Amino acid sequence: MLDWGLLILRVGLGIIFPFHAWLKLNPRGPSKGSAGFIGFLKQSGVPLPGLLGWVVMLLESVGAALLIVGLGTRIVALGLAIDMLVAIILVKRRMQKAGFMDPQKGGWEFEFALMAQALALVFTGAGSFALDRIYGL
Repeated sequence: MLDWGLLILRVGLGIIFPFHAWLKLNPRGPSKGSAGFIGFLKQSGVPLPGLLGWVVMLLESVGAALLIVGLGTRIVALGLAIDMLVAIILVKRRMQKAGFMDPQKGGWEFEFALMAQALALVFTGAGSFALDRIYGL
């Protein structure tokens, strides 16, 4: 039963994160495309915004696909957990001054839940229904 739970967890996270990536990649989206997202990171004081911006966008898109098939699960999940921690601290707490469940500013409970789910995969691994098992990862 544990392996089915881990499969559901991986697929669930893998479905959610490409939508986060699309918000950053879409030129008509709130970030105004990759250049807008990288500019936001630069303005926020994130070091190496160009590099880290692309790491985040690739992690949330390609990494999500890897998560679904269970390849490199622990590494991808750790990256996504860090991604959500930075989003909570940088965007939700510092910029928006949002509380955990802030109805006015949009709380950070969703990002916290995604971070917790990703951390669960860091500690448990992908389970039996994953490519990690085939490749011994």
